[in-house]
Amino acid sequence: MIVLGLIAGALTTGCWLPQLFKSWRTRSTADFSWLYLAVFGTGITLWMIYGAMKRDLAITVTNTLTLTLTLAVVGLKFWLDFLRPRAMARAEILAGRSSRLSAEPIDVRVVTDGTTNVVGPEV
Repeated sequence: MIVLGLIAGALTTGCWLPQLFKSWRTRSTADFSWLYLAVFGTGITLWMIYGAMKRDLAITVTNTLTLTLTLAVVGLKFWLDFLRPRAMARAEILAGRSSRLSAEPIDVRVVTDGTTNVVGPEV
């Protein structure tokens, strides 16, 4: 019976791998709602606890692996939904500042005493 449970668990756990790889490759987790991930993760956690209480290796191991893959999707979604857009916005702001500074001409004049006088935008 344990072999049947491990095979069933491996198949249902393995279903997360193609989705995880696709989400990584496309850099999109828009199809996953936060509510879905929270409810699914809670259900998997409860199944894992149930399996441990029943001392059922198949239920415990496969749900632990499924929870691990679910947390990987949660981490990827958090990165793509929150961290990456903030980093990109910061980069655009910094790029905007540096391009604005470099777009304005700077006039460099050599003064008769040999020193250099820079005339241009304040940096």
